[in-house]
Formats: sequence, C-alpha cells, structure tokens
Amino acid sequence: MLLPVDSLKLRAMKFMTLAPLKFFILVRLVTALPPLNSLEAEENGKRLFLENCAECHQADGQGMADVYPALDNNEVVTGSGIDVALVLIIGRGEMPSFSGSMSAEDMAAVINYIRNAWSNSGELIFAEAIESLQ
Repeated sequence: MLLPVDSLKLRAMKFMTLAPLKFFILVRLVTALPPLNSLEAEENGKRLFLENCAECHQADGQGMADVYPALDNNEVVTGSGIDVALVLIIGRGEMPSFSGSMSAEDMAAVINYIRNAWSNSGELIFAEAIESLQ
C-alpha cells in the first residue's frame, strides 16, 4: 500500500542529500585554485593598470573630467566584477576592447587592482570567470 508523501518533507530530504555533495564540490573548486600571492598579484595589477589604463583614467583613478570617467568611487567598478570584465572584453565608448591584447589572468589582475585601489573595495574576480565570458 502506498502512503501519501509530504512534499515539503520530500524536498527537505532531497536537499539534505545534495547539500554534502555541493559542499564537497565547493571545497574541491576552492582548493583547486592556484595559490594567490596577494602582494605579487596586486603589484602585477597595478603595473598593468599603469601601462594600459592610467593614460586616460589617471594613476590616481580620478580620470579626466567630461572625457574619461574616474575609476575611484565608480559604481560600475565597485559593483560586479563581471561588469568590469565585460567592459574590458567588449570596450565602451572610446575605451578599446582588451580581449585580444590581454589574457584573462591579466584582466583579472587589473580588475582586482582597480576594485581595491584608492577608496574602492570589491570582491576578487578570477581568470576562470573572465574566460567564461569570452
């Protein structure tokens, strides 16, 4: 004889059986990432910014009024790292695309630098996320 099954209980049971698997996958993904030497990564991002971006956006991130936007305290920069990556990949206005001239690792370094330089504070983005956009 079949008994009626409480659908909420059934959903909870499914979640409980999947939760350890999701945790295991997350741990495996995080531990598979290469170790990040934060000082080295920051210096690389700063160098790339100065070589590729500072001419327009200025070394202090203040941009040029009415010509090139400031990156310091910029809501696009401090918003989603994905949005910043798309600007680098596609270009915007007078800003060229860096898709063919900069690797995903270099883009991540620049993005992480500008998202955490000056008065900005943002989460890190990894090259794998940028590669998935290209």
